[in-house]
Amino acid sequence: MGRVSIVTDSSACLVPPMLEPRRIRVLPITIHFSSHDIQDGVAGAAEVVYQRLRDGEEIKSSPPSPVDYLGATEGVDGEGVVIITPAAEFTVMYRNATIAAEVAQGPVAVVDSRTAAAAQGLVVQTACETAVQGGSMDDVVSVAEDAADRADLVAALVGVGTLRRSGRVPPAVLEVADRMGLRPVFRLRAGEVRRVGVPRSDEAALHRIRREAQLFGWTKDARSAVFHASAPGRARELLGLLGATDHVTEFSPSMGIHTGPGVVGVAWLRTG
Repeated sequence: MGRVSIVTDSSACLVPPMLEPRRIRVLPITIHFSSHDIQDGVAGAAEVVYQRLRDGEEIKSSPPSPVDYLGATEGVDGEGVVIITPAAEFTVMYRNATIAAEVAQGPVAVVDSRTAAAAQGLVVQTACETAVQGGSMDDVVSVAEDAADRADLVAALVGVGTLRRSGRVPPAVLEVADRMGLRPVFRLRAGEVRRVGVPRSDEAALHRIRREAQLFGWTKDARSAVFHASAPGRARELLGLLGATDHVTEFSPSMGIHTGPGVVGVAWLRTG
């Protein structure tokens, strides 16, 4: 067992095989319904979140607090703890983890993954492997930062429901977009989200994901993951188009609050 422990959050889309042999703790994001709260990652959370979104309910979430991060670093045997968070541009988790690191009794380092979701999970996985192999704090941090520099993600939304909920797009524009069946495709890289296309069908969106991923450096040799939000069929189709990936994982419901169901995409660590 490695001398360094890893802490991350439930939005990282980690699958059980990544967790069992490694010293890693996943802090849950709290999901707030109008009637009660649940923790991201509990059984059935995705189904409840997406049904309530369909019903028009406004759902919010709360990230791990500085106290949560601090608690995760206490009582850990070994050299120290490395906390890996989503990009600071997307959430306060990096700030909260940094506050915890400043007051922690033992050595704690915080790494901004510069990404989110399944791409963050790949950064965590890479760091964990170094920790399990006996790497030092400096080794684990260096490997995590290198993986963060190479992390990339391309995905497609189903429709424009998320844009409608944001209230930032005129209703007339959304009506036209719905009628045209747009499937916005976006890239998440280095703390920035950019739209790269607006295909008009699910099939076209999947082909666009493959095209953009290949353009931005995805290869069959790259560490990668296909992910989806309650859309296993579309994930299998994307996997078939790509021809290879390390694993398929479900999008975190805490992320799905902002995207809605149906998201599908691929995350990878560029090899060059």
